Amino acid sequence: MALLTLLDGELAYGELPLLDRAAFSMESGERIGLIGRNGTGKSSLLGVIAGRVTLDDGQLQKNDGLRIAYVEQEPAVREDPAVPRHKLEEFLHRFKLDPETRPETMSGGERKRAALALAFAQEPDLLLLDEPFAALDGKRRRAFLTMLREVSVAQKLPLMVVTHQIEDAA
Repeated sequence: MALLTLLDGELAYGELPLLDRAAFSMESGERIGLIGRNGTGKSSLLGVIAGRVTLDDGQLQKNDGLRIAYVEQEPAVREDPAVPRHKLEEFLHRFKLDPETRPETMSGGERKRAALALAFAQEPDLLLLDEPFAALDGKRRRAFLTMLREVSVAQKLPLMVVTHQIEDAA
């Protein structure tokens, strides 16, 4: 059964069309990777799916109650009152982060890892990751990929990842 379906999606910024009658469907348990150059609409598509960007035309159909976690390229670190603290701390520890660290003192890589930990702790039905590896070094990138596989496979978590680097999609 489809989690979401995009029908004849159109989106443009000025005269630059990013989505031109785009259509796709995402099924439960499916993993999708979008690879493309910067400025080709990958992040905009995630924004549409997450409900943060409005289509110029077309329709996005989602299952009722679909819980989506969206980790942006440059995430702001915030708390989500709906997430039990112990579950968030579990993922923060798995990402080698101190739960007591103040967001304003975090590096870019730490902010990305904290946002990823929050996304996992939210137990979403669909996980959207925009350039998830950009601020991670090689060691943390490998650790993240291992955890992503473990968690997404165990939870049968559908996921969509966008990147502009082919090696990040593997």
